[in-house]
Amino acid sequence: MPSLYSVIATIVFFLMPAPTTLYDANLSAVVTLPAGYFVMQADGDAPDGYISVIYDDLNGFVKVAAVQAVDYTPVTKYEKTAMFRCNNDGQPVNLRAAPKRSADIIKVMDNDAKGRLYGETRGDALITNGDTLWYYVNIDGVRGYCYYSHVSVDDIPPNIIEKEDPPDPSTPTGGTPEQKTDAAPVPTAAVIVLIVALCIPVPFIMFFMFRKPNKPNV
Repeated sequence: MPSLYSVIATIVFFLMPAPTTLYDANLSAVVTLPAGYFVMQADGDAPDGYISVIYDDLNGFVKVAAVQAVDYTPVTKYEKTAMFRCNNDGQPVNLRAAPKRSADIIKVMDNDAKGRLYGETRGDALITNGDTLWYYVNIDGVRGYCYYSHVSVDDIPPNIIEKEDPPDPSTPTGGTPEQKTDAAPVPTAAVIVLIVALCIPVPFIMFFMFRKPNKPNV
């Protein structure tokens, strides 16, 4: 069985120095992930020029040229705080399977619904002269796309890149500190007093054992 250290040592993270597109198995764009965050290399084959990766709960592929391998584990790997909120003049918002007008509606969200924002991508314009911007989101465990004009979103904060500290092999991993089993040394003076105290009765015992009996009075 491989050691925990060897398993950890095989985990490789890649920094995304610029916004990076995550692709699905068909190499169709899923979402553009934010710059300054990381993807983790996943098991499995990847098409030439791509790496199989994980971004939190997303799986997919990124282009090799778009990311940089790092030799450490980052503290903040993925962005998890940015939110979206439905804001469609009081009307429900459709969550679609793809950023297209013709895509299936997988959930109808209430006007005050909110959830997690992964990033953005490009698709169809749903309004005349409108932008082609869509957001890829997660609400109650359901992932999909919502049109930009129907929601408001948080700005994605920049990542402050910090490295996780390596485990300290000298630090105990569990249990209580080892208890002292050796008795405290007895001071020399106490030993002398003890010996003297034990030896004092000896002359008296010898005297009573070997003394001559008194002659009886006649």
